[in-house]
Amino acid sequence: RRSKRFAGLVIDVYYSLLQPQVTASHTLCPKHNKNIITHLLLFDMTDSVILWGLPPSANSAVIRSFLKVTGIDFTEENAWGKTRTPEYIAKFPTNLAPSLEHGETCVTENGAILRYLCRAFPEKASSYYPEDMKTQAKIDMLLDFINTGICTYIPRATYPSLGFPCGPGEVSSMEETKEHTAKSQAETAKGIDEILEKKYVEIFLKDTKYLLSDTPTIADFRFAPMLSFIKVVTTLPPKLVEYYDAMSELPGFTEACAASKEFATPHWK
Repeated sequence: RRSKRFAGLVIDVYYSLLQPQVTASHTLCPKHNKNIITHLLLFDMTDSVILWGLPPSANSAVIRSFLKVTGIDFTEENAWGKTRTPEYIAKFPTNLAPSLEHGETCVTENGAILRYLCRAFPEKASSYYPEDMKTQAKIDMLLDFINTGICTYIPRATYPSLGFPCGPGEVSSMEETKEHTAKSQAETAKGIDEILEKKYVEIFLKDTKYLLSDTPTIADFRFAPMLSFIKVVTTLPPKLVEYYDAMSELPGFTEACAASKEFATPHWK
């Protein structure tokens, strides 16, 4: 750990002393390859990547698909029955899955994991979260909107049909309101339809192949795998079918999403 902190200090001093004549033509030009050089100095190349996931989970498919498409080597551990154990919580205090373990680094939450992978493996993943501050802000906006928007609707709309428990206070979770579960699902589905049409079709995918971009970003990996669950309560607009097909053309994406898609398909509208 001390050596990594020292390496970080060396990097900062090195970049502060860069000479202006250094050009991008150099194989490892410091100005244009800072992410890669930093990675080589700070990360142990022997550190293994472990994805703790749940096979039928669309959220787990988010990280699995990104790892597959980028070609980052990893192994996967089934987190079922382990997320509330002391050993798991010691690594991942949120006791959620998916989670990522990379050497001494343990990360949960899809957005945090995706950003981490882009920084830890820049030679394979940085193009999905470019260094440009304005581009990152746009991607972060999409990530946050997915989490606070469509992903807050999905459990209420789909979990009762899929056999998953909903959170405290949900209609399907309380004995006195369970009889209204179907109505709650139907009303939530209307909200999903509105978001899909007014935000994703009319804005985020209006002029681009991917979400506000002509090339895929980590925001697409956060969103696209969720569509297999969304189809439990609604039919996708043609634009989103086209979008999912485009994501499926990325090598490894379909394989990574197969388990969650297979689980959800019998329940599709």
